[in-house]
Amino acid sequence: MRDASSSLKEPISVRQLLVPIARVAQTDAVVKDRLTGFINDCATRALLSFEGECPSDDRPRKSIIATKSFLSGELDEGGWTRAYKEGLAAWAGWFAPKGFYASAEWAALDFSSWHYPRVRGSAWAIWAEWAALTLLAYLGMDYRKRERPDEIDDENAAAHQWAVERLALWLEEDAPDPLPLPDPPPSIRGIDPQSICEAEFVQEYYMQWPTIAAYPTGLREIGRLQLERNAGIEIPEGVTKIGEIDVSDHPVVKLPASLRTVGTVDASYDGYVELPEGVETVESIRLYLDSVVHLPNSIRRVGSINTEVESHIDDVGVDDEDEFWEGIEQQETEGVKDYPFYDSFVSYNGRCFIKARQDLTFE
Repeated sequence: MRDASSSLKEPISVRQLLVPIARVAQTDAVVKDRLTGFINDCATRALLSFEGECPSDDRPRKSIIATKSFLSGELDEGGWTRAYKEGLAAWAGWFAPKGFYASAEWAALDFSSWHYPRVRGSAWAIWAEWAALTLLAYLGMDYRKRERPDEIDDENAAAHQWAVERLALWLEEDAPDPLPLPDPPPSIRGIDPQSICEAEFVQEYYMQWPTIAAYPTGLREIGRLQLERNAGIEIPEGVTKIGEIDVSDHPVVKLPASLRTVGTVDASYDGYVELPEGVETVESIRLYLDSVVHLPNSIRRVGSINTEVESHIDDVGVDDEDEFWEGIEQQETEGVKDYPFYDSFVSYNGRCFIKARQDLTFE
């Protein structure tokens, strides 16, 4: 079996090389299979570290085996998808309390467009989810030491260098043999189904297009959820508390029905948040420039709302949505153009509240 050796003079991010290769892989099944084999090798490299800390959790190992079976045609896409999602949940538990999320920019369908293509659910999107997060599991093995574990620095340049050279081998005419799996820890042989790598709390998910995230088993609380530039996220059921939701630039946020408490909501530049039924408390809401927050009927308390409107809008003094928009149309007719924040609002029970620096409590 051949393996990569250390010969590059300067470190380079493997994701830089993946950009043109992934574009070819979208229409070339052979190249896609080669990339799949390479990324599965990266997962194999990370497995020893994972099982050293979570010896009773065999989900990443099963995911690696399932990927090999998928490549050989022994497993269909549905079976492979179920296995790799279980593996991603295990990696996410290993990364906790840091969020397990990675950019799939190198795997996007259209690099000529600033916007990430809406391809969720397509075969390529399924592959890109697995690829981006599995690669992160390898590049982020010493994740506790860094803010951004998938970027080159003095601590993980060697990991990128191995990956670059391993990728080169997979793209040769004769592909290398896949890396062999290490022997399983003794505890895996008699696995306790309760002894898996899980986490109840994650500090942050910071999503920019086209970032992809996975969640640990048992997740109950997220400290901060930040989405920018067309990012999308679907928080899993079971999460009951989010400390801060910060959205801007056309995000897509799907919150779970299990959610009960939100600390702050900050929406700007066409930010949109719809809180699900069941949420009872929001400490504060801040809106800026064309942003909207919808509150459910279950809401009992909102600590404060700040729309940051200009002073001449503070005097509008309406809480009826139809009346509000009529006033806006009148201002448009009169030629008033210096109110950039006029259409940010909070909607509750069919009514639109425009309040500046005032408390609003629902009994």
